[in-house]
Amino acid sequence: MGNQTDDDDDKKDGRVWRTVPGMKGVVYREHPTRRHGKKLDRFLALRYRRGGGQRTIETLGWTSEGWTTRVAASLLAKLKENIRTGTGPQTMKDMRAQGEADRQKAARMARRAALKEITFGELATLYKAWAAGNRVSGPHVAQLLDMHILPELGALRADAITPQHIEDMRQKVAAKRPLRGRGKNNPDARLAPQTVMHVLKTVREVYNYALETPAPNNPGVMLFEGPNPGVIRRRGRGVRPPKHDSRRLRVLNDEEIGALLDYSGTHDIEVATLLEMILLSLDTGPRAGELVALQRQAVDPVKGTLRILFGSRSERSTKGGRTRVVPVGLLFPQALDMLRQRLSQPSDNPYLFPGRYGVGMRDPNGLNRAMRRITNALGLNADAHDPRNRVVWHTLRHTYATRMLEAGADIYTLRDLMGHDSVTTTEGYLHLCDRSKRERALARITLAKGHAGITAGEQQ
Repeated sequence: MGNQTDDDDDKKDGRVWRTVPGMKGVVYREHPTRRHGKKLDRFLALRYRRGGGQRTIETLGWTSEGWTTRVAASLLAKLKENIRTGTGPQTMKDMRAQGEADRQKAARMARRAALKEITFGELATLYKAWAAGNRVSGPHVAQLLDMHILPELGALRADAITPQHIEDMRQKVAAKRPLRGRGKNNPDARLAPQTVMHVLKTVREVYNYALETPAPNNPGVMLFEGPNPGVIRRRGRGVRPPKHDSRRLRVLNDEEIGALLDYSGTHDIEVATLLEMILLSLDTGPRAGELVALQRQAVDPVKGTLRILFGSRSERSTKGGRTRVVPVGLLFPQALDMLRQRLSQPSDNPYLFPGRYGVGMRDPNGLNRAMRRITNALGLNADAHDPRNRVVWHTLRHTYATRMLEAGADIYTLRDLMGHDSVTTTEGYLHLCDRSKRERALARITLAKGHAGITAGEQQ
């Protein structure tokens, strides 16, 4: 072993460590048979004193694995310097941990750099897949992306898109002609401002999704990092929403409701079902998509309640994200009789109002087409020049909300019955209801509560 002496040997743990000549603290032990080049393979380690004088031996590895005495000496010098100054890793274990952390940090930075190249189209593809399984409006989101957004923004890098890009897209979308509906044959018609707003919101949602979603196989690294260029601002810089009041103004009066419920058409069975759906909508106020998704098991004929949940084939709930229980028969007592009669008839279809020929779930868009035929036949929209004044299927929901308010319903109770996220949305119906009817109803409720309090006091 050349210039080694017995003082260089360390038999700790039954192993013999020998000091490399001229490199105090760099020790090794030899493999009994395996060779590396002309010499026996050596396993290198470091021997030094840690803070407090504690003697330590930390292993490195075999020379056949690439370890050299020069590298070992450099590591030992670094550890001793860190111990002297009290900074940095002071053991090989700490140094390895720091090295691994540095490697992970470098890998994250490399992944972030790679994500800098991701396009808006790639983000939109991931968002569409997520929305298809998690959002009621998934198909509509995909349609907006494919028809209006991706042709303008899809090829651009996601981090290169500015509010001005989105504003330019908004102007192009707003100038498009509708492909269907009442304006498709009108050369001067343009997409509804509400449609343009949905397009802008979808861009914003793609970015929000990317900001909150880790990149595939890259935990801790989000798909997108940075400000959301799709934020819609009413004032200041950013994407401006289209200025338009799209709230529908029409609610049905008693005469119009009577005309709807007395309507008779050529397809007796289908018309009868539609009239039952109209009656239930007037009495409980579900959205069209919620109505067609109602299952027979959602009705409690004894308690007279309806559990509104979106889609029996999915865990997705209503648009507001919550299942809600609505009483039946408060506004139209015959609605509860109708439900009980319908449930008394056996059916193999789980839906309360099955699709065509009793198969599957009914298409919610078919309700709008049916309402258009009925209103045309009854002339309910003859004088409705403003689209907001036209009777559509959603008018039934508006009528329900206003009649509940006129009957004295509390605004917070109505919010829950309507399935709104915010009471602000529900308050929008206050401008449609008859204030005098509401005030009289609230007065009757207050008077009834007062009488109940007096009676309770007298009994005590």
